Amino acid sequence: MRLLDFNNSYSPTGGGIRVYHHRKMEYYASGEHEAALAVPGASPGRESDGSALIYRLTSVPLFRSGYRLTLQSGPLLDVVNDFRPDLVEIGSPYIAPRLARSVLGEGTPSVGFFHTNYPESYVGPAARRLLGEGAACRLTELAWRHVTRTYSRMTAVFAASRSVLSALHRVGLRRLFLTPMGVDTDLFNPRRRSEEFRRDLGITDGRQLVLYLARLHWEKGLDLLMEAYPGFRDPSRVVLAVGGRGPLDSTLAGFIRRYPEVRRLPYIPHGQGVAEAMASADVFLSLGGTETFGLAGLEAMASGTVTVFPDSYSGGEMARDSGVLPPFAPGSPDSLCEVVKQALDLSGQVTPSLREFALDRGSWQRSFQWMEACCRQVIRAGNAGDMKGLEPPGKWWEP
Repeated sequence: MRLLDFNNSYSPTGGGIRVYHHRKMEYYASGEHEAALAVPGASPGRESDGSALIYRLTSVPLFRSGYRLTLQSGPLLDVVNDFRPDLVEIGSPYIAPRLARSVLGEGTPSVGFFHTNYPESYVGPAARRLLGEGAACRLTELAWRHVTRTYSRMTAVFAASRSVLSALHRVGLRRLFLTPMGVDTDLFNPRRRSEEFRRDLGITDGRQLVLYLARLHWEKGLDLLMEAYPGFRDPSRVVLAVGGRGPLDSTLAGFIRRYPEVRRLPYIPHGQGVAEAMASADVFLSLGGTETFGLAGLEAMASGTVTVFPDSYSGGEMARDSGVLPPFAPGSPDSLCEVVKQALDLSGQVTPSLREFALDRGSWQRSFQWMEACCRQVIRAGNAGDMKGLEPPGKWWEP
């Protein structure tokens, strides 16, 4: 197979989408199949790693977000003509599906990987802040209709959690595949715990470390954390450390001026630094209420660290599946505060259970082996024009 991923939501500075694509390129670099990744770049170009290729497409910056957008079909057409894929995976909404459709036509099967829950992550919250609850509900519904129109035109849809599949099924999509991501349990491991890391943050005399490490954005629950913090604040026992970059940087700076005991971490690129931070924490906060998989939370659990999730989408799913700590009520600072307190009480007692849960979820290799099988099925059905054959009966993903 020749597999091409096209994703406008890729950022070179981090995020779960970047991790997914880089792990995928590593997997295919030494495999029997050929893979390529097409993403926006500051300048066009092509690089190779074994049998895996990365194409950088002409693009424009998306304000100061760290993301870029490819807006025209020409660069993607050049990639398709050069690589000649058997299947194209489209990893971002909005512009990318239209560009891919104009390039591929009906000739090449395509898969939409629903990485971003944009109706609930962006459209609804932005409308709620600007226009009020009634308008937010209407615009969120319109965004879900856009999901239906966009993804129904693809051969199939991949999603990494059962909760997301349920949402996609609810809006009328049927050619659905459950394709969970993996976790690097060698990198994310309790053995990475560092007393030096803790001492540098002033974690001494039995104090506990609560870690928030994410993009600084309300989508990732930072505003909720700032509201909840006074409820579990106890500088003599608990240290909150916040890492990441994003549009709420200045808001966070004001929060730290009010609470100077909160530690501000420098940017830590994904890899050993993040693994060390996660393993060194007593509690990890995975607060995004619309996560489609929650990779950072799973990495924290692989590190043996008690992880706090909201009872929403993949967060609630992962919390219930692990059975270690109940999720908190979405949008409730009081509920978050209570669950953080429970998590602090559990720290150090449930490391083996958390580690076992992460190991059971599977490696990246196992995830991509499963996705390979799904891709073969989609290619066969797409080439044969057998779309109905990709519709499994009922809500087969539910336990």
